[in-house]
Order: sequence, then C-alpha cells, then structure tokens
Amino acid sequence: MPTGSGKTYVAIEATRRAIEAERTVIYTSPLKALSNTKFTEFTKIFGAERVGILTGDRRDNPQAPLLIMTTEILRNLLYDAAGGEIDVRLDTLGLVIMDESQYLADPERGVVWEETIIFCPTQARLLLLSASIGNPQEVAAWLTSIRPTPCHLVRHHRRSVPLRAAYLHPSGKLVPLFRSLSIPHGHSAPLHPEAKRLFAQYEEETLRPR
Repeated sequence: MPTGSGKTYVAIEATRRAIEAERTVIYTSPLKALSNTKFTEFTKIFGAERVGILTGDRRDNPQAPLLIMTTEILRNLLYDAAGGEIDVRLDTLGLVIMDESQYLADPERGVVWEETIIFCPTQARLLLLSASIGNPQEVAAWLTSIRPTPCHLVRHHRRSVPLRAAYLHPSGKLVPLFRSLSIPHGHSAPLHPEAKRLFAQYEEETLRPR
C-alpha cells in the first residue's frame, strides 16, 4: 500500500481489538528512531500505561500490553524464549505488527525478518506493513505455507498522497521540477520553465571563470 493509504490506521485498529481481547501486541520497526516515533504516537492513542518500548537504548514499561521495539529485539526475545528464557509475556502474544516489512528482501538484515516470522508463536497473528514489497503474492504464499492461519494480501494501488518533484535553489526558492504535476516516466520529461531558468542561473554562477 502506498504511503498515506492508511496502513497505520489498520495497525491501530488491529491493536485496539487485540488489547480489548486482553492479548499482548508487539509493534516492530527496522529503526530505533521509528520505534521512538511510534512509541510517542501510540502513547497518545492508547495511554502511557498501555504502551512500552524496548530498544537498545530504552526499556520503558516492558509489561505493557503494547510493546514497541526494533525487529532485532523481537528476534532476540524469540531466541531467548526458544532457550527457555521468557523476557516478555509471549504466552499472551496475540498480534505482531512488522512495519517496513520490505526489509525481508534486504541482503544483510532480511534474515532477521525471516527468523522473526518463523519463530513467532503460532497463536499470534502477523500484520506486515509495507509500501514497497515487489512480490507480495510470493510473500503471502510463503506465510501461508509456514503459519497456521492463511495470509490475506491487502493491496491498494491508488496513491492517496501524490508524489511531487521540486527543485530547491541555493537561494531558498522552491519550484516544480517538471511541467506535469505527477512525476513522469522516462528520461525525456520536460522540465518546468522556472526550474530550467534556475538551473541555468546556478550553472552561470558556479561554473563561470573567476
């Protein structure tokens, strides 16, 4: 689903239902900065007493029904649980939300997402969010093959928040980059007249002999 299509809303509603059913929810992201942002966001929605965070730098309210963490942290918790150590309430885990799940394809970190999915307790539902998975049908088929619950693919092709290309001149002036409102395909897209003028002005100022 493209950016702005409502992925976070889906995650919020799924979290709300899981908490109402007295199940633990874990929300993972690939970055500590994004985890911190989601911690602040979900604290405003669900209240500070219901939200905790576990990252390499923070450990706040670890017994909360909604825990925010990086995917590596969850993978390590699942490793510990497999070895008999229970650090969080995995027995009550009802939902795992994996944000930016296109990291499955990352050559270096993709294995973390794979192992997290494989070791995730069978009673927990998985919700994978991404705006840029290139082979979602294959991922859904794989999830269905290894999980007890079939994976349903939800796709949204229309971009709710359109992309716009602009040129920021060193003077601080911001102008459209192309004549068209949307970003055109191909290499011969016509530039906006004002962008062309500013390009020429910049080249004149920086490339002329001194």
